[in-house]
Amino acid sequence: MNKLKNIKLFNDLNKVSLKYSSLPNLVKEIDIRDNNKLQQLILNYRNNIGDIKNRANLISKQARDLAKDSNAKQIFDTIINLNNFAMDKYNNIVNNKENNESLPVQAVINTTVEELVLISNSIKYKEFLNDKFSYFYIYEKIIMNAFLNFLVLKDMDIDKNKIESLSQAILSQIQCLSLISM
Repeated sequence: MNKLKNIKLFNDLNKVSLKYSSLPNLVKEIDIRDNNKLQQLILNYRNNIGDIKNRANLISKQARDLAKDSNAKQIFDTIINLNNFAMDKYNNIVNNKENNESLPVQAVINTTVEELVLISNSIKYKEFLNDKFSYFYIYEKIIMNAFLNFLVLKDMDIDKNKIESLSQAILSQIQCLSLISM
């Protein structure tokens, strides 16, 4: 754990978590209802985390299979393209001015996107080359949590464009990590 605390990405991710850890008092009925629904959905999906990991592993395997006949430059270019695509999708979510979601739903969306942007920037700047094992440990935890959050958000009534962008971004990020690990 001490090794992780020395990694800037780890500390940045902790700051994001703390940023949304205490929401203001939920006074609107919709906030309370959505918070309860979110908590129940998160619990349900966490109980099925094995299925979520299997889905992510399938996506990873497919990406590696498609790239197995590629040379290093082609793989590197694909990694850059996938990472840039994911960043574009994160920007779509952030720049989407439709804010019809309740405060708890906004907090889940914002936390998920901010964490994924940190991962994407870390990949962009090749920070993982410093300590591949530790970075991939962090990447995997964040991506799995983002995948879980996506499934939860998909079950909530949120803007279709946001959920599509989040879906595409997470898929791209999983593929990107899979190729980096080759």
